[in-house]
Amino acid sequence: MAAAPTYTWEFVGDLFGDRVPKIATFGLTANVQTKIGTLMSMVAGAMSPTTDGTCGVMVGLAAETISTDATVNDPVKIAVLFPGAIIKGTAAADASAHSGFVAKTYDLDADGSLDPTDTTGGGLAVYRTEDSGLTVYCVCAVGAAF
Repeated sequence: MAAAPTYTWEFVGDLFGDRVPKIATFGLTANVQTKIGTLMSMVAGAMSPTTDGTCGVMVGLAAETISTDATVNDPVKIAVLFPGAIIKGTAAADASAHSGFVAKTYDLDADGSLDPTDTTGGGLAVYRTEDSGLTVYCVCAVGAAF
C-alpha cells in the first residue's frame, strides 16, 4: 500500500495573467493513492505522486482523492498546471533564502513537502515564502511535463 503524501499543494494564481488549471483525466501507476492537491508527475507514461527524483516531470495537482491502491491506468482527475502557475505548499525547512527565484529549482521529499536542500532533479522554483519560510509559493520550472 502506498498512502498519499502527507503534504498537498494548492493552486493560488498565475504570474502572467488570470489562467486557471484545466481538469483532465489520466491513468495512474499501480499501488498509489492521492489526496486533493497531491502534486502529480508522469512516470513511465502514467501518473504518480511527485516524490524525490520525479519533480522534473510534474503535470498537475490531483483533483480527487483515491484512497485505495490504484491498479495500472485507473483514472484520476488532474488540474493540469502551466508555465507561470503559482502553487502553495509546505517546505521541510526554511526556504526563505530561495524566495524571488534567486536560487536553483528544488525537489520534494517523500511526504510531499518541498526540500530546499535538494536541487537534484528539482522542478519547483520558490517565488515567495511565509511563516518563517515554511509556507512556500512556487512555480513549476522548465523541464516540467508541459
